[in-house]
Amino acid sequence: MQNIGFVYAMLPGLKKVHSADVDGPAAKYLNFFNTHPYMAPAIAGVFLKLEEQGDGETIEKLKPTISGSLAALGDTFFWASLKPIVALLLLLTVMADHPWGIVPVLLLYNGVHFWIMAWGFNRGYRNGPGGALELGGLLSIKRTKRMSYSIPLLAGMALAALSLWKAADVNLGMSLLIFIGALAAFRLRLGVFWIFYGVFTLSLVWTIIQ
Repeated sequence: MQNIGFVYAMLPGLKKVHSADVDGPAAKYLNFFNTHPYMAPAIAGVFLKLEEQGDGETIEKLKPTISGSLAALGDTFFWASLKPIVALLLLLTVMADHPWGIVPVLLLYNGVHFWIMAWGFNRGYRNGPGGALELGGLLSIKRTKRMSYSIPLLAGMALAALSLWKAADVNLGMSLLIFIGALAAFRLRLGVFWIFYGVFTLSLVWTIIQ
């Protein structure tokens, strides 16, 4: 799936390590490869470090596992947590009639993911497989779960803001009730943020089609 792009990204490093013949080393990475796009630089760094060390055996052992393991962490941190948070912040800025707020929110998201890509490559290239472990520790499930607790709170705030938004016609009492429920879930750290996220989405769609 991503093997061609991954090999293309690694070519400059492979040419530096294998100046005489890069075709053979590059061909090793043409097998199936799929990971979270923001995790790919860290994996490239790990493999380039091992190529410098001539440790082909470790490369073959890591290939089937490192991409899937980091993909799971990247999907959970970025797609399931950070993206919903950013989307809700964007909605709040629009409903607050501050469209300029979109700029810092987008800068926040892109700043985080570009930093993760650069830092991950640096750690992978410096420390080899240990760099991948460092990245895994940074994006740990525990840390991601703590971050996800803000989703029901932000969803509740957005629902409450709908009642004050000039472009919407939403019952204030219902919005406040859902906000209180979201706040309670946030305080109790209940793993039900997808329920509130779903309710928020349905409410927003209903508001648009009315």
